[in-house]
Amino acid sequence: MEKTDTHTHTFYSHHGEGTAAEVVAAAREQGLTTVAITEHLPLPAGVNDDGTFAMQPEDVEPYLASVQDARAAHSDIEVICGFEVDWREGAEDYILDWLKRYPSELLLGSVHMLSEADGSHWEFDHPAYIDGWAERGEEQVWQRYFELWRDAVQSAVPFQVMAHPDLPKKLGFRPTFDARELYAAMAEVAAAADVMVEVNTSGLRRAIAELYPAPELLRAFCDAGVPCTVSSDAHTPGDVGRDLPAAWAALRSAGYRQVTVPTRDGDRRAILLDF
Repeated sequence: MEKTDTHTHTFYSHHGEGTAAEVVAAAREQGLTTVAITEHLPLPAGVNDDGTFAMQPEDVEPYLASVQDARAAHSDIEVICGFEVDWREGAEDYILDWLKRYPSELLLGSVHMLSEADGSHWEFDHPAYIDGWAERGEEQVWQRYFELWRDAVQSAVPFQVMAHPDLPKKLGFRPTFDARELYAAMAEVAAAADVMVEVNTSGLRRAIAELYPAPELLRAFCDAGVPCTVSSDAHTPGDVGRDLPAAWAALRSAGYRQVTVPTRDGDRRAILLDF
């Protein structure tokens, strides 16, 4: 079956490794036909003070140039240049301003943090801040996450794919309540916005040891007709294309019969799940 990976990172994330050239080389070695490099868009001052969560503003132009160089060197593979955009409460104008300056071939949306009353942000998926779960309560965290996720999808930011849709489980915190209505609400807004979601294999490498999204959420997306792509969310070249067969199997089990792949020109194409 044709192999694609539409979510990868480089050293420009400041929490990943490898260059764009190394990511593309790894993709070619794995036999991929499409690879998207989607580095984290810079965050505003006060949100990423230690500089380890996303690109710094001065990184953006070198990052874009590095992807262009890697693409030029390998015409036998489709290399898509994009951003992963971290949605936060009140972030819309900031994000749109960046995108006016640096249009993207692929825009992934994600929610990694919750806003605090004092204006700070809590990174719920970071092991260093795991105590925040006990302080806030698991159900409250999940409820707020679902709300922010829907806000992102319904915003003016032109997200094409929503990444790792149930990310809060990364550290092992699955919903302990009946989340079916919330899953259906996520699927409804994604379908209405014609936004894709991804089956992201990086969860298999985390404490949760499970793909994003969970089977029940993936079925909700399928039932709503939401297109789905696949990705490794690699933060090192060695993880590019990793565990794609597990993603295909999850799609088939949920009722999907094809993988949807974004293309450089903003369109989509389909690959039948014929494995």
